[in-house]
Amino acid sequence: MRSIVMMKRNTLNILASQRAAAFSKALVTSIFALAITAAAASAVPKEVGVWIDDTGKGAVKIDICGNRLCGHIVWLRETVNAKGEPLFDRHNPDASKQTRPICGLQILGELAQMQGGGFDNGWVYDPKVGKSYSVALDLTAPDVLQVTGYKGMRFMGKTFIWTRAQTELPPCDANAPRADDALTPPKASKAAAAKSAVAKPAGAKPTAIKSAAGTTPAKQTPPQAKKTAAEKMPWDATPKPAPKPTQAKAVPQAQ
Repeated sequence: MRSIVMMKRNTLNILASQRAAAFSKALVTSIFALAITAAAASAVPKEVGVWIDDTGKGAVKIDICGNRLCGHIVWLRETVNAKGEPLFDRHNPDASKQTRPICGLQILGELAQMQGGGFDNGWVYDPKVGKSYSVALDLTAPDVLQVTGYKGMRFMGKTFIWTRAQTELPPCDANAPRADDALTPPKASKAAAAKSAVAKPAGAKPTAIKSAAGTTPAKQTPPQAKKTAAEKMPWDATPKPAPKPTQAKAVPQAQ
């Protein structure tokens, strides 16, 4: 009897030990996962986010692409230019890319983190001129990003200041034009067509009429000379010449 009790006690102890071990393992796993998450969150560069460029007309979203930083245009104040034409990558030297919409265009790439801070050795594309440059990013304040584009030597480059977007911006892809629109000129509205139509002046020359002798301009009757068949103007009656006075013949007197 005693042996049976001892056997049950040993079994319960084993089960309790297994449960404790499983609980401890789950607890350690949870703590380890939280630590990894916290470390990953702290590893996200502060440069990641949406930045309004120096012109205030566009915004770029900087993200992590692999182990580098990249950036795409996500907001535009205007989706057409001053002529009403859709915004496309028209100045790109590669003709096959000239129909790419500016909205969503990648303009930053391959930015590597430097040991001394900031990011460098990347590229930036300027769609206004269709050219690419080397680029470096430096966070001078939590909401201020210094963007330096350069050719060759960084200290000879040009620096622009971008500011972090403080509110959520409406995505430009909702109003982004299609690639086909780059090849199709916008249609003029009816009001614009009516406005651009040239009205025929009231004093326009009459249409020329052809005769046997050639092309002769048609004569235009002055408005004051027009009349209807039932009308008779005062000058229609041709006045008859007044009769000449008759001179009396002299009668010879008798002598």
